Amino acid sequence: MPNVRENGVNMLAVKKQNRSSILQLIHLSGSISRKEIALRLGLTPAAITMITGEMLDEGLLCQVEAEREKSTNRKGRREVLLQINGAHYAALGVYITRHKFRVLCTDLNNTILFEDLIYTGDCRRKAPAILEKLTHTIQAKLAEYNVLSSRTMVGLGVSINGIVDSINGISVNPFQVWEERNIPVASILSEKLRMPVLLTNNICALAHGESVLSSHRQIHPMLFIKYGPGLGAAYTLGDGQSSVFNYRAIQLGHMIADPNGAPCVCGNQGCLETIIHYDSIENTMKSMLSEQRTPVLWDLTGGDASKVTIQEVIRAYNAEDHVVEQTLDRVIFYLCLVIKNMLTLFDPESVVLYGELFENERFRQSLQQQLTRYANTERVSFSHYNMGLETLGPAATVESLFFENGGLLNSEEKEL
Repeated sequence: MPNVRENGVNMLAVKKQNRSSILQLIHLSGSISRKEIALRLGLTPAAITMITGEMLDEGLLCQVEAEREKSTNRKGRREVLLQINGAHYAALGVYITRHKFRVLCTDLNNTILFEDLIYTGDCRRKAPAILEKLTHTIQAKLAEYNVLSSRTMVGLGVSINGIVDSINGISVNPFQVWEERNIPVASILSEKLRMPVLLTNNICALAHGESVLSSHRQIHPMLFIKYGPGLGAAYTLGDGQSSVFNYRAIQLGHMIADPNGAPCVCGNQGCLETIIHYDSIENTMKSMLSEQRTPVLWDLTGGDASKVTIQEVIRAYNAEDHVVEQTLDRVIFYLCLVIKNMLTLFDPESVVLYGELFENERFRQSLQQQLTRYANTERVSFSHYNMGLETLGPAATVESLFFENGGLLNSEEKEL
């Protein structure tokens, strides 16, 4: 028979789980009544009143009156809805990439409080130096904008390229962001900044940001594909909630597209990366650059192959430089092929595309037209936040972790 202490621990766990379920539902709904919460979660009205009352006292929730429907002439008190008191809390998001990092601070209403871009060339790709520079940047910005005077910081979300152990906060292999492997990023930053830190793979952070920030706010099985400069993806089962640990990174760019193709940096031959990575496109166009074959690109670069960049390639593509068009049409063909294969393999409810080239109207339309050749591609759409999630994504991950933990920080959890 369980002893009194075990029963007490179990009750605390149940209470924390109920807080978590309530907060996540309110977060996804925007605002919702106590009655609706009870119906959706299967909890008693008394339990909902007690738990939400505590969170109102803590300042975590606030109450608003529902708007009266124009079609009714009913008088009397309007329904009271609960929502997250987002202005009283803040979260940090950081994206660390090679040579630089971006940092953003937002309240839980997604109002940006500050953001910055910091270059790290002086850190010589050493993890300790980069993390020290990141720490000083965050501390200075928090002080400069007086963020903590009227807000509670829920934590720091950090995203980085490569293989990440999110549970333990370790950058296993950062794919040349820095030289070292198996760096305990979360524990290092948490100790320095005295706040919760969550480390995620960069594409998983983007996918999570898309899930929780998009206008429909529906969590469902989703495949998120990021293109540029390489190709990667993340997948979530979407079980009705959006746990930060439900996302799985997929090395999409290292699927074999041409067994007889060019060698890839991963050691295989003919990976998608060897065809559609920006570097591969640039190298292809450099090898073809001539006044006769690529006249527009030749003029844009002055005939200098070292000046061929993806930006100049796109300009030539928009100007209908024929050989450039053929090269990018090949890229689009393989992109559509992998999207269709992923639809067949994972059968997600939606596929979301994210990347700089999708901002180009001609490239985007050509991709959409090519996709119509395949079944079920009506599930494919473009990101609601294209090119805007690099730091909002990791900030959203730590916000979601805060809600998953019942809106409790470490010290509060001990007192629950």
